[in-house]
Amino acid sequence: VKSIVRVLPRQAEMQVENEAAAGAGGDEVDESPEDIVFDDHVMRLAFHPSASVIAASSVTGAVRVFEYGLSGNTQRASLDHHSLSTRALQFSADGGTLFTGSVDASIGAYDLNAGKLSGVLSNAHGCPINAMLVLDQTTLASGDENGVIKVWDLRQQRCCQELNEHEDFISDMALHSDGKTLLATGGDGFLSVWNRKSGKLIAMSDQLDDEFLSLQILKRGKKVVCGSQSGVLSIFSWGHWGDVSDRMPGHPQSVESMVKIDEDTVCTCSEDGIIRIVAIQPNKLLGVIGEHDGNPVEHIEIDHASKYMASCSH
Repeated sequence: VKSIVRVLPRQAEMQVENEAAAGAGGDEVDESPEDIVFDDHVMRLAFHPSASVIAASSVTGAVRVFEYGLSGNTQRASLDHHSLSTRALQFSADGGTLFTGSVDASIGAYDLNAGKLSGVLSNAHGCPINAMLVLDQTTLASGDENGVIKVWDLRQQRCCQELNEHEDFISDMALHSDGKTLLATGGDGFLSVWNRKSGKLIAMSDQLDDEFLSLQILKRGKKVVCGSQSGVLSIFSWGHWGDVSDRMPGHPQSVESMVKIDEDTVCTCSEDGIIRIVAIQPNKLLGVIGEHDGNPVEHIEIDHASKYMASCSH
């Protein structure tokens, strides 16, 4: 089984938008780096916050780090400290550390400057880790299959908060621009809103008969978009967390991951292997910017310069 990491030029999105506006073809899309091929399923991607570096993790637990570019891709590191699938990857805010979260319930930290592991926290959770989010230079959040979110003080290397409201796996997390409001989605069909400073729950949405898989904050913090197992995008208005304010059907299968392009637009990836660009309120499918030949797309990410988007599929 082969798995592919594909890096697309963001100009592809601009071409789709121009075509949608003009009703005709746009300029030819710029070249993109070569695909990176893995022997095992790739589960997660992470771009470095300031350099042309991408990390990818696999179902075996292995993590590989590459420098990418039009002249070729160069492997910088190969990590095998996890014994089971690595489902979560996050670079620190300064890019010096790569955090990894695994089905083996451990969190690892790799020092890119030193080229070695700086630590592994075994049994960080009581079950597999499914999601992570760097909150700031000294704080990391991780979510597991049982719906538990833990907030870690990286200076003291300890858990400083444990958030227990979800009943199923944590699929995604996002931090509002205010720096204190943490949002999380779960397989239980809930969106939760937390004060990440105090660890107190602000609100829980009504439960949907669906699984939330992905999450983005749009419209300058006024709207929250959640991708689901059914393919529907559920849209919440900030501060009105009980029920969705809008729904956008259209994806034939699950919306596994989303990236924010601007305050009105996201890119989505789906189980049908297609990467779409979608406008939110007014809701409109603007077009397709890439695909993986019908193979499910697990995850997409956009780089620090908003020049490239990466996707992984198997």
